Amino acid sequence: MATAKTGQPHGPRRHAATKLPPGGESCTVALRIAEGLGLLDGPKTKHFNAKVPPRLFQAAAKRIGTTSPAAVITAALASLATEDELGPWLARNWGTLADTPPEVLDQIDL
Repeated sequence: MATAKTGQPHGPRRHAATKLPPGGESCTVALRIAEGLGLLDGPKTKHFNAKVPPRLFQAAAKRIGTTSPAAVITAALASLATEDELGPWLARNWGTLADTPPEVLDQIDL
């Protein structure tokens, strides 16, 4: 087993869960669609190391309600991966949305 400079052995890394805003994983329509398509299933093994414009990240983080880089990247990728699915999703859910009080609809990120 390899040891770190501190002499402590390297064990399996434990990753903290992605910190998502209250209300669960599907806080945007894109995330709900991605979840329905099974795109969020399975282990999270893809790692990113990227520099992004701070104001872009802050705007995206504010929109989904968390500053977790993993949550922001997941929401952004879900938006790209599901953009062609929005029309069919709206068509399937129109009756449900039409019956929803306007105050609740104002809280949904459409």
